Amino acid sequence: MRYLEDEPAIETGSLLVRRPKLLVATVAMLVALVFVADLVLPTHSSIGTLYAIPILMTLWLGSPRLTVIAASVCGALTMLAVPLHELPQYETEAARNEALYEVLLGRSSNVFSIMIATGLSLMRLRSERDLRYMRRWAVTTLRSLGEAVISIDHGGRVQFVNREAQRLLGREREQLVGRPLDDVFIVRDVDAQRPQIVELAELGHAETREAMLFALGGRRIPIEYSRSRIESSEGQGYGEVLVFRDVSARKEYEDAIKRLAYRDELTGLPNRTSLLDRFSLELAHARRSRETLGVVYLDLDGFKNVNDTHGHEAGDEVLKVVARRLGSTLRAGDTVARLGGDEFVLLLPGVQGADEARRVGEKVVAALEVPIPFREAKFAISASVGVALFPRDGTEPETLMRRADKAMYRAKELGKSRVVMVRHGDDEV
Repeated sequence: MRYLEDEPAIETGSLLVRRPKLLVATVAMLVALVFVADLVLPTHSSIGTLYAIPILMTLWLGSPRLTVIAASVCGALTMLAVPLHELPQYETEAARNEALYEVLLGRSSNVFSIMIATGLSLMRLRSERDLRYMRRWAVTTLRSLGEAVISIDHGGRVQFVNREAQRLLGREREQLVGRPLDDVFIVRDVDAQRPQIVELAELGHAETREAMLFALGGRRIPIEYSRSRIESSEGQGYGEVLVFRDVSARKEYEDAIKRLAYRDELTGLPNRTSLLDRFSLELAHARRSRETLGVVYLDLDGFKNVNDTHGHEAGDEVLKVVARRLGSTLRAGDTVARLGGDEFVLLLPGVQGADEARRVGEKVVAALEVPIPFREAKFAISASVGVALFPRDGTEPETLMRRADKAMYRAKELGKSRVVMVRHGDDEV
């Protein structure tokens, strides 16, 4: 089996054209060969020798012009060189001329044969050169692509890999060519529910898929890839072409966009958008399971003084510490989000009534009363907490958050650093 390799550059001139002395010696040798064959061998043997000369020159010299010259010389010699042993002494000049005419007539038919052979040789030579050029062009193009390309034969073995494929797979060309594709291209599709890429290739489709590539050295690279079948006009399969590319940068960008859209940049907590999405899911679950959902609205006490006195850098550090303490205080499955500024909201799914919701709020207040160190200073802050319950205090996210917010302001009015539950039947205004 032959595999695609680096092709040498195609030369426009042959070796003999670039070396005149060698050209002269070769032509002299061919002429001498013609005369020797014509004098020594029978007629049909010498004609066979002349017949082969243009073809040999076509294959050896690789020069169409020299092939035409060789054919012309061979044709002329065939017409003029008359073997002496085939022309005995005739009694009359007419008989001798008739014999000579028959020989020349036989030679002329071979001249046409030589011309036909030369033409076919030229056509073949040019076709081979065109094929080499196209092959070189294709290989150069594939090697220059920014996407990785692997071609496999009908048996599933690698025939060709470009440089990008070698880089992503972490292997040299010699480690890839000739091996089964499944041994070197190991992936796990992101969406296992969709048809396998092999089945799509067999159907002639080139659908793009996302997958995780397991490269040499344990590297995991997110990729997009497609696999297309190569067929003849009769539908016979010759192999497949696999094209894939590294999408790590795009994935990182998408993740960054998602973080900006759904995460608070400073604390890493879910933001308002993410909270509302999670709120809807938790409410739907609470309705189906007939459970209670606790909504805790929290505002920091003394945070404005930290910002005004020590600057925004100190304020940012306080918010980060608060976010970490809230995360470590809550139960598994609870949600904490930052709405903005020093306001936070907690979702408590499956809470067992008002008493448990109050206890969670009191744990939060106690955790935030511990002073927060920053350089040489320590900041004493606290939290005012308001708690609303679904379905007792409302059935929609906006209603529950508004009532919890109102309870939080009552906690501030009552002296801060405390938990206030929404009173049943509270006025929403």
